Amino acid sequence: MVRHILTGVSLALLVLAGVTLADESNTQLATGSSPFRSDISYQFYHVGTQLSNELRNVTNIESHRDYDDIQCGIDVQRIFEGLLNYNEWALRFPDSWGRLPMGMLSGHSISMGNYGECKYLTRKFGENDHVNGQYCLAKVPIKGFFSKIIKDETDFINYNSRAISYKQKDPEIFELGICVPSSCSPQIANEILKNTIKYFYNEEITQDMVTEPFCDIDEPITLRGIDIFAIIFFSFILFCMLASSIYDYIKTKNGQPKSPLFLSFSVLTNAPKIFTVKPVNNPNVIHCLNGLRCFSMMWVVFGHGYMTFYDLPHINRNRFYQWTQTPYSMLVQNATLCVDTFFFMSGLLMLWGAFREMEKTKGKLDLKMMYFHRYVRLTPVVAVVVLYIMSLYKYSGAGPMWMKLGTQDKRCEDSWWATLIYVQNYAFPYSICISQSWYLAVDTQLYVLSPIFLIPLWKWGKKALGPIILFGVLCMGCTFATFMYNDFTLFRVNDDHVDLRQRLTYYPTHTRFPTWLIGVIFGYFLFTKNRGKQFPMKKHWVVTCWILAFGVMLTDLWGPYWRILPENPDAPIIEGAFYEPLSRASWACAIAWIVWACYNGHGGIINDFLSWGFFTGFSRLTYCMYVIHRIVQLVTAARLQTDTHFSDYDMVLRWWHDFGLTLCASMFATLAFEAPILGIEKAIFGRGEARPPKKIEPTTAAEPVAAETATPVEPPTKA
Repeated sequence: MVRHILTGVSLALLVLAGVTLADESNTQLATGSSPFRSDISYQFYHVGTQLSNELRNVTNIESHRDYDDIQCGIDVQRIFEGLLNYNEWALRFPDSWGRLPMGMLSGHSISMGNYGECKYLTRKFGENDHVNGQYCLAKVPIKGFFSKIIKDETDFINYNSRAISYKQKDPEIFELGICVPSSCSPQIANEILKNTIKYFYNEEITQDMVTEPFCDIDEPITLRGIDIFAIIFFSFILFCMLASSIYDYIKTKNGQPKSPLFLSFSVLTNAPKIFTVKPVNNPNVIHCLNGLRCFSMMWVVFGHGYMTFYDLPHINRNRFYQWTQTPYSMLVQNATLCVDTFFFMSGLLMLWGAFREMEKTKGKLDLKMMYFHRYVRLTPVVAVVVLYIMSLYKYSGAGPMWMKLGTQDKRCEDSWWATLIYVQNYAFPYSICISQSWYLAVDTQLYVLSPIFLIPLWKWGKKALGPIILFGVLCMGCTFATFMYNDFTLFRVNDDHVDLRQRLTYYPTHTRFPTWLIGVIFGYFLFTKNRGKQFPMKKHWVVTCWILAFGVMLTDLWGPYWRILPENPDAPIIEGAFYEPLSRASWACAIAWIVWACYNGHGGIINDFLSWGFFTGFSRLTYCMYVIHRIVQLVTAARLQTDTHFSDYDMVLRWWHDFGLTLCASMFATLAFEAPILGIEKAIFGRGEARPPKKIEPTTAAEPVAAETATPVEPPTKA
């Protein structure tokens, strides 16, 4: 019976490196015979010449590329003759193939070969007669090979045997880079490869190994309508920045008045607003939030970097399973806690800004303008990133890994509109256009629903806290019930249905209400009871609360670590069901203490550090960094054409690389899109910057701890 996945295919892979009879190998080396002769890449063309007539009847699928079956047979014959004659151009075809990689038993299941050598390979035989290279990433089944392996029992022999139970799985396919003539369709290449394996290893494969989405040739770039629009749009933005800056410079030099609207895109005006830090002594701002926001943003990039890093072609891929047993790995596995920091700050600053506005309007909220300003301030950067993904993104890289990871534009084809109206977490939870933008959707939805909580708190004060707290508890109970009903585990990596878990417990707005409401409630007391004041506190209580806060945070972060160790039992379902909502709520409470202590002068060196002026300028870039950073990481990873190595040191190096590029891109995005929109908004509506608040005398001799301007629209940032 023909098997779907064949044991003998592994034998084919084992000889990819040229494993032959010793006598033949020695003879080849002695006489200068071709080192490719015993390789499957060489034999591919040998078999192809013998099958050229039979392959003309292979059915080709519809394609935008021009394949020619007859020319394919001619080109294969030319290449084989060139191999026999040791022609360099012909030798480059097998030379660019992948080989059996080091570390296949350590999880390395891809041998990419030399993508550039193949794709740009060309040989001219006549004016309109060329043989050009076509690179394909073939998927060769190897499950049968691994099923025959007798696994070692001891850690000394096999360091992967202690891999935690959620499990290291043997690869089912081996991805092999192959180089064929561009005249050959993927179907023809697939049949030749099948026959090569069948002829030499007597094994028949039924599944397709070579498909067009994983083949690439050197062809002229054909710009689509959306590509042309994107080029014109970005060029226009650059022109506006240049023209506005020249206008600003000339007017300043001549001492003439300037139009705020014409200054909107001026780099000379906008850059100082971003990077200039002025000392502020203002009871309406909380400086320590800058440091919290910046460190959380760095944590976001760090955690997402590991997500991308895992998909890279590591020669020691299985080492990941040992890495997950280390305490260090908890910084990544529980990195989602930084989300709750941002939701807490979002709730706090939303209430603070809204109450300041309601003070001026005697308790009234202009909901239309409130929502309008929110949308106008957040959407331009998101829209620009969506436009880039759907247009120029496809030209940002190429190669074997790009075929696997460079597919973000495909996700946007259907879901782009949901991203622009912030409903993607419900409409397309499995194919979000900008993957991390689920946070923007949740935060915006919370902002839209905020009057339900703001108005009662303004009118009835503490009397409204009971229903609000009850609602938050019910939301936590909903998360608990979802875990129990779906048998979700303590760790995502242990779940067989990670995507379902994300959709039901990570992306939905109701699962984020508790930490956001903690921020709202904390903001209410801070605004009504603590604004402009500093509450004294005995030193021993301050120390106790700091120890308790750090203890809670360490427990949330590393508490479940012992469950990962292979010698310990797996966590029961109910443990994960309690941990998920309670860890997030307790984390938000610990952050609340840090903010309260810093605001009231009990932060000491911690407040000095979190309130450092550097973080003030850095925090103005975090929104753009959040929206952009995943694209930077995906492009960087997808452009790889060589093997990588998995280690924490390599990851830290890549984190610095991604963080630096993201920071630079965010500076440009802030100057080109975010800052100009604020300038245009201010010029049209007369808004955009908070007015200096009325001085409120502190109740103690100490000066109030200042902080960042608390605007009603907090630039969100999340993992």
